[in-house]
Amino acid sequence: MQKHYELTYIVSIKFLDTELQTAIEKVAGHIKEMNGSITADQIIGKQRLAYPIDKIHQGTYVVVEFDMEPENLKELDSLIKLQSEILRHLIISKKIKTEAEIKHEKEVQERLLKETEQELKELEKESKTIVKKEKAPVVKKNAKD
Repeated sequence: MQKHYELTYIVSIKFLDTELQTAIEKVAGHIKEMNGSITADQIIGKQRLAYPIDKIHQGTYVVVEFDMEPENLKELDSLIKLQSEILRHLIISKKIKTEAEIKHEKEVQERLLKETEQELKELEKESKTIVKKEKAPVVKKNAKD
């Protein structure tokens, strides 16, 4: 039975766009060789590394989600380690979300967004009333009173 996984890897910044695409295609090819199927892939972009790896301070982050038999995972890991353009990689098992879970998450996000917008409106009203109070004219009483 196939399981769902997520692979995140960092390609060295010294590889240009065409070489980056070649590295990405290599990884995708390895997954397909292992009878895996890619469900999603995304190039997150160039980012500074937390610490230098082989004197390299930046890398391009790539995330790939795929389905594969668990027994093929170790071989995939070994093939990725052999790719010189990949500085680091991490494969994690990922739970596939059901339609109900996706719908629930969307509802929660929408509710949080509405609550945040409401709080911002209230803060805006409060700040306007404070400004109005500060700008109110000072009424001087006559010395006769």
